[in-house]
Amino acid sequence: MKIKSLIILSLLCLSLPNLTAQEKSRYSKNTQEETYLEEARRLREKNPEKAIKFLEKAIRSSKETSNYAVDAEAYYLLGNIYEDIGQNDLALQRYIRASRLFELTEIKQIRAENYYRMGVLQLADNQSDDARVSFRFCKDFASENDLNNLCSEGLARVSFKEENYEEGFSILEEVEEEESMPDSLTISRVEAQKADAYIQQNDYSNARVFYDNSINSIPQVASKKKAKIEDYEYIEQTKERLIQMQPENEAEQIEIRQLNANALAELEIPSSNYISENLKLADIYVRKNELVKAAEYVRKSELKIDKDTEAAKKAEVFKKSSEIKNKLGNFAEAARDYDQYIAVNDIALKEKEADLIQQIEIVKNQQSIDLLEKDFVLEEKEKMLLESQLSTQKIIIGLLSLLLVGAGIFFYFLWQNVKSRRRANQMLLLKSLRTQMNPHFIFNALNSVNNFIAKNDEKAANKFLSEFSRLMRKVLDYSQQDFISLSEEVELNELYLKLEHFRFRDKFDFEFTKDIQLDGQDIDVPPMLIQPFIENAVWHGLRYKKEKGKLAVNVSQVADNLIVIVKDNGIGRTKSKELKTQNQRNYKSTGLANVERRIDLINEIYGKNYAVEIRDLEVGTEVEIRIPCR
Repeated sequence: MKIKSLIILSLLCLSLPNLTAQEKSRYSKNTQEETYLEEARRLREKNPEKAIKFLEKAIRSSKETSNYAVDAEAYYLLGNIYEDIGQNDLALQRYIRASRLFELTEIKQIRAENYYRMGVLQLADNQSDDARVSFRFCKDFASENDLNNLCSEGLARVSFKEENYEEGFSILEEVEEEESMPDSLTISRVEAQKADAYIQQNDYSNARVFYDNSINSIPQVASKKKAKIEDYEYIEQTKERLIQMQPENEAEQIEIRQLNANALAELEIPSSNYISENLKLADIYVRKNELVKAAEYVRKSELKIDKDTEAAKKAEVFKKSSEIKNKLGNFAEAARDYDQYIAVNDIALKEKEADLIQQIEIVKNQQSIDLLEKDFVLEEKEKMLLESQLSTQKIIIGLLSLLLVGAGIFFYFLWQNVKSRRRANQMLLLKSLRTQMNPHFIFNALNSVNNFIAKNDEKAANKFLSEFSRLMRKVLDYSQQDFISLSEEVELNELYLKLEHFRFRDKFDFEFTKDIQLDGQDIDVPPMLIQPFIENAVWHGLRYKKEKGKLAVNVSQVADNLIVIVKDNGIGRTKSKELKTQNQRNYKSTGLANVERRIDLINEIYGKNYAVEIRDLEVGTEVEIRIPCR
């Protein structure tokens, strides 16, 4: 059996019967990971290096399936193995790792045991604050009374270590009051802890009283099979500290050790502890030169040797027996015992060598698990980094998309605003062009009136003014509108043409024909669209003709277009330019220029397809105005 650390109170075995009902149900599935765990438990004490290989398989498999329960228990078992071989620092690291994994599970009992082991090792390493936290967590998750008591005792030891004796004694008293198992060693352990607290205070008298109480409680154990060396180790520690308080008082030492030896005889525990106590008693009697008494205790040790006794402890017995017999003069027996010592010691050395090799193998196997864990951590970090990068990229893409959408919205509204402003400007210009038609038309009409007055034709002037005023009302009214009905536009142009004929009746005749029914026609046209072409035909084509001319205006419909033809047999555009004065050449026809600009604006603003085509005839000019009906 391997030598365990003296600070360990209880090495709680992890076995299926110790699991809660909820935890047992998980093993009914018999998954591959749980099979590996079961093998590791079975091999833990006899072949720990092989057990670690199974634990590596369990951890590898559990990480692939995200089975945190198996992963946590595997690290708990690793901690057990390291604690078995006295590697407490390594054991504590595994327990801490297991505790983090247990947080991801619903397991309680094994989690509580893990916290207890953590607390024991932390306390031994003077990490009092951490130990207190671990013992408290142990109590939170412990479902068994024995484990709960052990955690409470751990909290008491933390208080004693911090010299808070009142708090420590209070905790132990609560444990004793709750203890209801007459065959438990809990009372014995609690009394030993009280003794240890008095030893810390250098109070030998009280320490001895409570130690005796602890030893005297041992015979009350009803079933020796329930007593474990782990339960008894703290009592052993207390005994040694008590003896060290009076190292010169051999009588006191003998009494204390005899009490302890008698108590050990009551317990069914490994023989090495009983043998060690008797050999220490033999040493005391050797120092007192009471060799017969010393030989008696060595003989008691020999009788306790069995198949489970460690070789090193056997060698110690034979060596001590040889030394005492040699001093008593029993040289033959002394030589025989010495030979046995040599033989057994060789076995002990081989066992130590095997233990050393085993520890090396355990560490090597553990390195594989560490590399596995590092690879897993690295993979997790790479995964987190990738997820972080993807998340960052998504955020950037999202922001850029928002910026793009925002920019699109901004430019859309900006374009709409520009478009709206442009349309408003175009509408303003269109209106301006319409209003420019009025003074141009009015100016020409007033010239006609002036002409009648100059000729003293008052009757003609009055008649002309009457028709002119009616025409002006229509022009001024229509000029405020973007579109008027076709019938209104035709009526306006018929009235205008009559006025122009009244003035130049000796210059031309006219006809205004309509090949369509205007009533009921739902066709809108821009006002004053046709009039400038009629005016241009009269003033620049027919007015200068020597003989009487003719002007024909025809309105018809072809497919989806309204066709207006203004045709004259005047002098034509070329001859008209020749007859113009220099001032007339410098003057650009306002009416036609406005019409062309108006048509361009109407087509752009309203999406229409108005068109004007001017053709020079053999005699005269023909203007075709195409007005879309839709």
